[in-house]
Amino acid sequence: MNRSGHCYLQLVDKRENEEGIIATARATIWASLFRTLRPYFETTTGRTLEKGIHILLNVEVVFHELYGYSLNVKDIDPTYTVGDLERKKQEILKRLEQDGIINMNRDLEFPVLPKNIAVISSPTAAGLGDFINQLQNNIYGYRFHIKVFPAVMQGEKTATSVIGALEKIYANESLFDVVVVVRGGGSQVDLGSFDNYEIAANIAQFPLPVLTGIGHERDLTIADRVAHLYLKTPTAVAAFLIETFHEQEILLHNLQKKLVEEVQEVLRTQIDNQLKMVLNFRHMLLSLLASHRASLMKQFPIRVRNGVAWSMERENNRLEAFNTNLRQRAQNIMAKHQRLLELAANTVKYVDPVLVLKRGYSITRLNGKAVKSIEILSLGDCLETELSSGRVMSKVVKSEIS
Repeated sequence: MNRSGHCYLQLVDKRENEEGIIATARATIWASLFRTLRPYFETTTGRTLEKGIHILLNVEVVFHELYGYSLNVKDIDPTYTVGDLERKKQEILKRLEQDGIINMNRDLEFPVLPKNIAVISSPTAAGLGDFINQLQNNIYGYRFHIKVFPAVMQGEKTATSVIGALEKIYANESLFDVVVVVRGGGSQVDLGSFDNYEIAANIAQFPLPVLTGIGHERDLTIADRVAHLYLKTPTAVAAFLIETFHEQEILLHNLQKKLVEEVQEVLRTQIDNQLKMVLNFRHMLLSLLASHRASLMKQFPIRVRNGVAWSMERENNRLEAFNTNLRQRAQNIMAKHQRLLELAANTVKYVDPVLVLKRGYSITRLNGKAVKSIEILSLGDCLETELSSGRVMSKVVKSEIS
């Protein structure tokens, strides 16, 4: 299309799966008609009149004495193009399946806490701003580390740009938990850029789970199909990541509660069993002593009385010692488990980053990763220091190894 609003087409006829051209012709859609045909075609097909697509035209053949033979377009049948685009998508999906890679990214294990996120998006995309804002201002206060890798998200350069961003992330794979591809805010027409074999193959084989939020519910691209998880919009991706953290927090709380309940139940059971055993033993012993005492008293009254008295005193002393030992063992068991619970609580308390920061400590990060050694720093590096009350950005101007 030129400034006058006219659309000039170069029509080419080729044999299937061959590069050789059978025939070629020039065609024109005059501005008065193009203003009507263009939105109808793009809305129906989700694509622009671009290089490489198949179209079915109703044309008028004209011959100009100066410009020669050409065609004037009267109408376009978008359903023909829709069918061709769908055929191409199915061919790409079949190729991915034949290559054995279509489900590789989906089969990856998703991290329990996806905290470090590599984002591929256009820096000016409205969807990117929505995604980052929702993560950073979530109601639970979870902290995410986000690194944006800029890429072109529409047009002919999309595949090269997105693949280049994936290669940069791969070079620093250990720094990230997941990759997020977000678009948002663009035209539905631009989604066709993600029906591309090269993009899909790179996403499918990427070693980190890839999440996509590049369109709307009815627009499932091939990139969505091979990703670990696709969601409708960038904000939906952010909501999923936040909910993943929240589910783990609920699970940890329930496990802690269950641990306390089970320890208490074990202690109650042990104490009850020990007391029952003591009472049964004492009852049996007294019964035996009473029976033995009656038998001896018939034969040896004086000896029996003395012997029984001594036996009763000895057994009473043993029972008292046994009771004392039992109480001590029960108290030791209770104290041991109480110390374990207190140790677990203190461990959780002391490793809580918020409390550590409040005690005067700080965390210094380089590119979102904690700095553990001065040897990894270079002059000019930009550092981020997190305190209990906020963050401080600084630059390395001098470093000394102590």
